[in-house]
Amino acid sequence: MARSRTWTAVVAVVCALSLTAGVAACSSGSSDSSGGGGNTTGVTDTTIKIGLAVSDLDGLRASGLALAPALTTQNLSKRITAFFDEWNAAGGINGRKVEPVVMTWDPVKPATAQKVCDDATINNQIFAFINSNGMGAKYIECIAAAGVPTFFGDVAPQSAHDTGFLMTISPSAEVNATSGVKAAIEAGQIPKGATVGILSGNGPEHVAATAAAKTALEANGNKITVAQINTLQGDPGIQNTESAAAVNTFKAAGITNAVIALQFTASGGFWDNAGGNNWQFTFLDVASSMCTAYGAKSLKPSAVGGTCYTVFGDSTTSDGKLRPETDFEKECRAKFDAISTADYGGVKSTPGIPSGETRTMPDGTKASSDYPPNECTIMSVMKTALEKAGKNLTRESFWKALHAEGDVPIALGSNGKGSLTPDRSWMATLTHGDKLTAAPTGTAKNANGTYNNCPADIQCWVPVSSTWYPISK
Repeated sequence: MARSRTWTAVVAVVCALSLTAGVAACSSGSSDSSGGGGNTTGVTDTTIKIGLAVSDLDGLRASGLALAPALTTQNLSKRITAFFDEWNAAGGINGRKVEPVVMTWDPVKPATAQKVCDDATINNQIFAFINSNGMGAKYIECIAAAGVPTFFGDVAPQSAHDTGFLMTISPSAEVNATSGVKAAIEAGQIPKGATVGILSGNGPEHVAATAAAKTALEANGNKITVAQINTLQGDPGIQNTESAAAVNTFKAAGITNAVIALQFTASGGFWDNAGGNNWQFTFLDVASSMCTAYGAKSLKPSAVGGTCYTVFGDSTTSDGKLRPETDFEKECRAKFDAISTADYGGVKSTPGIPSGETRTMPDGTKASSDYPPNECTIMSVMKTALEKAGKNLTRESFWKALHAEGDVPIALGSNGKGSLTPDRSWMATLTHGDKLTAAPTGTAKNANGTYNNCPADIQCWVPVSSTWYPISK
């Protein structure tokens, strides 16, 4: 017999407040299943309800923010729901149709994502939850802590992984920070004993990453100064004012290296004032869109030359050529083109074009938004797990099937491959270094078919080398 709605609400609220409760205590919904025991929340004989959260771009546009016409809430949702439509048209998953439950938050006001947690754990009966990127890790952890199988395309702290119900593409913030700092040290980018500044936020992913980075730097004999920006309050103006003040903090400390653990939306003031200091920049991929095409394009020119250590990949090679796509990536692109070409005036997706954008290239040809790799990767492993969980679907059977998939493809990341095993809560197995490279609008195409080694005339990340390094916990 299913638990009462009141009990579900109580459990979800307790978990949201503590974020430390055990998995068993935080499991919401039905405690038994017609298939022999297990949590069947969101599942009926004919349907599976899956929640997905996207930014309320329509609300941003209505408030006066200029956005590309194709960047709409519906188009973001479609990047996931189109997969459900495809599955349903083929008969569903073991005879069940998948029903999306779309939830939104205001990206300018991160705290509005608390309603997404409430909607995913109290106000709706969903089987699993997806956010491909953008939502604060605090609220992702809120959902996973309530026992909802959660898929997240960005970076979360280890505490979120420890809930037992989170699957990400990238490792935890702590692992990313540690591996990034160690790679920078091994590459000679951060000398032993150098004075280092860390620019970070106060979200759980930032705090966790900063602590891990400090430990790795202290082991290298580095003197460390941390400038923490209030990213939780959500006002970009205040955040950029605070990040600008960090420049003076770092100058006073006499740093030679700056470790950046803060997303571009909060660091604009820093980059406006960081130029001319001869600091070496190391980016740690520990927050939303840090080392993506959109993140690269959005950083100020003073950041050019900095190196990011990330599991996410690129559309060019270290020698400045267009990278051949894997079969899985070609499939992802074809699926996206099938649902989106009309939104971009009939222009198919183009490697390296930031999300939602259209542009005219220097040779006069049209280009449009690249395909979204996170959504394609997540939906691939989700579908396999749902099918393998069988007709008697429960959250437990689904989660067990997910972690038994073994080798899995990853689009635009981890050198094309990842792994799902019982001891892993992220997919990527490999990381590498990317350098932020200038390619101002109008940059001419070179003999390799790229634009100063970028896939388009847009500032981008270019691999430092062809080497990918194993990730270890």
